[in-house]
Amino acid sequence: MKKTFIKKTQYCILLTALTVGVFGCKKDIFDKKDLTGVDPSIWSTESAANQFLNATYDLIMPNWPTPGSMHNTSDELNNATSSILYGTLTGTGNEVTDIATAAKQGNDQYFNIYRCNLAIQGLNAGSLPADVKAKLKAQFFFFRAYVYFNLIKLYGGVPLVLNTQNPATDQILVPRSKTSDCVKQIVSDLDSCTSLPSSWPLNTDGGRITSDVALALKGKVLMYWASPQFNPNDDPARWQAAYNACKTAYTTALADGYDLYPNFANIFIDETSANKERMMWRTLDNVSVNPTHGTNTENITRPYSETTGGGGSNEPTWNLVTAFPMKNGLSISDPNSGYNPEMFWQNRDPRFDATIAYNGCIWELSGKKNRKEWTYDKFLDDAPRPTATGFYCRKICNPSISAAGAVYSTNSAGGSGMDWIEMRFAEVLMNYAESANGANHMDETKTVIAKLRARAGITQGTNNYGLDAVTTRDSMFRFLWKEREIEFAMEGKRYDDLRRTRQFDKLTGKQRLAYHWILKAPYVAGAKPTKPAAGAIYIDVPDATTGVRIADTININNKSTYEKFFTTSTLSLEPAGTPTINYPAQYYFYPLPQNFLNSSSVIQQTIGWPGGTFDPLK
Repeated sequence: MKKTFIKKTQYCILLTALTVGVFGCKKDIFDKKDLTGVDPSIWSTESAANQFLNATYDLIMPNWPTPGSMHNTSDELNNATSSILYGTLTGTGNEVTDIATAAKQGNDQYFNIYRCNLAIQGLNAGSLPADVKAKLKAQFFFFRAYVYFNLIKLYGGVPLVLNTQNPATDQILVPRSKTSDCVKQIVSDLDSCTSLPSSWPLNTDGGRITSDVALALKGKVLMYWASPQFNPNDDPARWQAAYNACKTAYTTALADGYDLYPNFANIFIDETSANKERMMWRTLDNVSVNPTHGTNTENITRPYSETTGGGGSNEPTWNLVTAFPMKNGLSISDPNSGYNPEMFWQNRDPRFDATIAYNGCIWELSGKKNRKEWTYDKFLDDAPRPTATGFYCRKICNPSISAAGAVYSTNSAGGSGMDWIEMRFAEVLMNYAESANGANHMDETKTVIAKLRARAGITQGTNNYGLDAVTTRDSMFRFLWKEREIEFAMEGKRYDDLRRTRQFDKLTGKQRLAYHWILKAPYVAGAKPTKPAAGAIYIDVPDATTGVRIADTININNKSTYEKFFTTSTLSLEPAGTPTINYPAQYYFYPLPQNFLNSSSVIQQTIGWPGGTFDPLK
């Protein structure tokens, strides 16, 4: 069982230093929207201030991405939000609700900002020791910066509220600030995090924000500001600022002990101090003493037969499968790569096997030795809920967990209890590499990407991990964006990367594809009927004599055997009514929801949407 500070928000903490009756043995005083009842004495009591902070972590720290949710929609998985993928947003209602929910006037994110402002102001007035106060304030500065960053990624500039204006009771009488001013404020808040340590004790404070995470987020923010979404004219000064910040974040984190975890396949599984790649994460559990802090990701990601009624989500597309290079680092489109389009899984970048489960591969789920994964059409074990794409995601599954243990309930816990890693050192490395390329330091870019590819298991060979083929700034950008697609596959990063690099609209007119394996006659999938068809061989049922089913004897790496059993085809995942992706260019900055506009007379809509006058590029 993990013993980390985030869990403590779920337990009743006896605040003996407080005498005000409103604080009893309840958590909701720290989570409620209207915080006007918070007694100012909590800012002079370390335990109470920490409880307020821990509840803030619970509210703001990101969790596992929901497959196909609005900001986890892309070409890499089967689930999708249709309004994003097919261009049906109108901008006249409450379609994109991150800044405000459709259910009420007011908004969720400004409640979180208000919470941070309240704490910063309260701690300034409180009487805690200076060092304690500084660390507490720094974490609230970080979360305020983090919330604002998430907003500008979607909308560009937003109202900068830096005092304790309560959106539950007050209008936000602040107009939208220029995006550049929002970026400056975010950077300023992150610069206020220097009092934080570079690490916290894992057993008591694992998951707290560190000074290294603040530096890394600063670099990421400036890299976004330099990226094509915000910087279509490629201003070199922005790239230089991003380069300076990202290089500092990288070198500082490396000096403080962070680094790439040697075993790519176990990055999410190893939650011990040996995993130096984890930098920013939400701590989750699978124990009954803390049932509300779990995850059902394992259950929805596995094949149906290795759950108790789950499966059917987080399924990679053929588009993602073809993105991975070969083990020699070359793209599959390179004539020298050695790619075999029929037996496409052979000799690929080792991250392929760590990420993608395909027909006939060894995937020892539930601790089953040499278990083979089958995804051919009508495979008996998964017939109630077959994969839609022909693949499963193995990166975010723990193979040692049983099918029953994969299931999570908010009442009884269970599930994998796998922490969600929002930021790992690999992202800090890649941000440094990209900003270095933007600032025309390709030598540095190649050095750090070679480190990443070496960890992946790509061979250096005579082409420097495939990097020698990249010779220009533009081609290096394209290479890096593809590398991000591979390294962070199925981690919810693809959507943001497509938007910030203005690559999303390049998918317009294209399709997400599934890959189907189809059995050749006389081989048949499914249960054996009472009266079998003449000459049919049912490969999904155990042989009456040996107890072994034919499917599990198939060696897919033997070409003649493979071709004896299977033929294949690719099929579109797009519905007939919307047969291709359509991502309009105006989607790079979303419209503010109508209820948020209605909550204030001074907030403008975004250019490109009905009535829009606010320019998010300034």
